[in-house]
Amino acid sequence: MQKYELLLILPGTLDDKEVETRSQEILALVNEHGSDAQIQSIGKNRLAYPIKQIRYGYYFTITFKSDTAQVKVLEGKLGLMRDILRAMVSRFNVDLSTTQRLAFTQNQAEARGPISPERVHEHVSQLIDEKVAQAPESKVARGTEKLDIDQINKKLDDLMAGDVIPGV
Repeated sequence: MQKYELLLILPGTLDDKEVETRSQEILALVNEHGSDAQIQSIGKNRLAYPIKQIRYGYYFTITFKSDTAQVKVLEGKLGLMRDILRAMVSRFNVDLSTTQRLAFTQNQAEARGPISPERVHEHVSQLIDEKVAQAPESKVARGTEKLDIDQINKKLDDLMAGDVIPGV
């Protein structure tokens, strides 16, 4: 038997009593197809995008043990229930508990260190230097000498008079 985790979203339009009864019905259904089911409410949150014109949902996670064949049957039954906006079953990592997962992500963030403006500036300037080193020399920069404003005006006057053919 494998350990699985079911993430499900109930519509935010339900009241608290309806949410409680629906979640207990789903928990009973999970217990029919598995064992050791435990439900945890994540709360009411805004959905990333509207589903069936509903913008908020009640999130729940249910961890349970079951066989792969029973999980397929459970997914089919969950797909037929009208009260569920979304349901996703995935394998549960038994090696890490919830507190260990949180500690791991926090340790990873601390290992990278705080993001300071100096660190961002250093990283961006390093990326720019790498791009400049990789970029080929531009055609405009090759073979041009510095001109003062008088020389530029003279060239413009020659062009306007038609005395100079560009590119020759």
